[in-house]
Amino acid sequence: MTELTWQRTSLLTLGFFVAKEIRQFVRNITNFIPVLAVIFVTDNDWLPYAVGGGYLVFIVISAILNHHFFLYALTDDAVHLRTGVFGKKSLTLKYERIQQAELDQTWYFRPFNLTILRVDSAGSAGKEVEIPGLPIALAQDLRQRMLAQAATTNHSTDSESNTGSVDESAQHIDLQRNYSLREIVRAGIMDNKIFVLLAVLIYPLSQTDVLEEQLVPWLEANVKFIEQSLWLNVGLVVTALVVLFTLAIGVTIASYYNLQFTIANQRYQARSGLLSIRTVSFRYHKLQRVRIKQNLRGRLLGRFSARVSQLQPSAHAQQQGSAGAFVLPVLTQAGVDELCHWLQLPDRSTVPWQRISSIALLNPSFWVALVAPAVAVVGYFKWQPPLLGLVIGALVWVLLQAYTVARWQNYGYVMTEGWLGIKRGVFGRIESWYPLYKTQQIDVYQSPWLRLLGYADVVVHTAAGAQVIKYQPAEVAFNLQREWTATIANNRQRWM
Repeated sequence: MTELTWQRTSLLTLGFFVAKEIRQFVRNITNFIPVLAVIFVTDNDWLPYAVGGGYLVFIVISAILNHHFFLYALTDDAVHLRTGVFGKKSLTLKYERIQQAELDQTWYFRPFNLTILRVDSAGSAGKEVEIPGLPIALAQDLRQRMLAQAATTNHSTDSESNTGSVDESAQHIDLQRNYSLREIVRAGIMDNKIFVLLAVLIYPLSQTDVLEEQLVPWLEANVKFIEQSLWLNVGLVVTALVVLFTLAIGVTIASYYNLQFTIANQRYQARSGLLSIRTVSFRYHKLQRVRIKQNLRGRLLGRFSARVSQLQPSAHAQQQGSAGAFVLPVLTQAGVDELCHWLQLPDRSTVPWQRISSIALLNPSFWVALVAPAVAVVGYFKWQPPLLGLVIGALVWVLLQAYTVARWQNYGYVMTEGWLGIKRGVFGRIESWYPLYKTQQIDVYQSPWLRLLGYADVVVHTAAGAQVIKYQPAEVAFNLQREWTATIANNRQRWM
């Protein structure tokens, strides 16, 4: 260790450590709810500024110290790290243990041609190695050396192990697709997370006096004509929604601008970003789940989205959610078929989907039968004429029952060609595909209600979550458990 050449990252990486502290705060925001509650209800005008200012000072000092004590050293077969301010940590990661290496060129590094190298290893606790502020050429070369040596150690048959090449451009590219700005706009229309953010912000805003004491009086004093026209109010609401919708599209464009999807030697890679450029990849043997989704807007546009969940080394990494997922936000039908072909999924057009028993309709139909009469009774005594309440109650029952039947009709499962497939959805469609040989546990569950009916649920546990195949005849459920367990036990494919 004493012979290693230890290096510090440049001063520009202070921005990285500041951003890391902010992400940590957001991730643990629930722990600060009591403090935030005090700030919202207090009458002291200085308290929010004191808390905010103190936190900013803490972030700056923490970033400076973390940068000063962050050291790394590179050798031919490993990367070494020294980190920590009060608690010191020394880490050596052998290239042969690498599972995944990603490049993330954030907006504050792009003008200086720097990037962040993030590395997962077998048995690691999440992102075990994260080196910020590396020159792009060095980071790309280091990434290829890591992946090539890992592939060689794992007896991979791809060109990385056969040739030992570190030149990414020299690899054989099986498929390359570039997505236009028009397609990324469609992705933004399909997925609008701004509305989720708005819903999260409504509650804290409603607990303050800003709206009541400042915004509302200002509107009354300056735009009194709003009260004079119903259509003007409707127009303002519609305009606000359009602005939010447009902002959501802008967020998607910033994330997936100039998206390029590449398949080379069984490595799937996506590179995208407007301000920050991120390169995400996974190797086929790490695949845990393929989810193909088409919501209502996607159906109108004729587009799908695909998410591939890959093996995460620990529960900490799995909690990162989308951080460990490989996402293609917009695909045509032809694009979906092409992706399924490369992922070796069954032919979706000929899959023999199996429907669960109609017994599954009993439970939701029971609750619908309770809700509709309650609506009818309340409407009968509250609305005029009373008959209107009965009509609305009957209409509610018809709509809810139709939705229940549609959910049952559109649900299906299949086990074919080594894959477990689950489909569901009424207005949209979601298909989830799991490589059956990676299943970790298969349970057969019978509640008292199911035992009375002679049915059971089959619960399939995978690294990407559990799936429940409900309302199978008990004998069929136990047969499925035995057959699938035997299939998994006899499989010798690589698991990770």
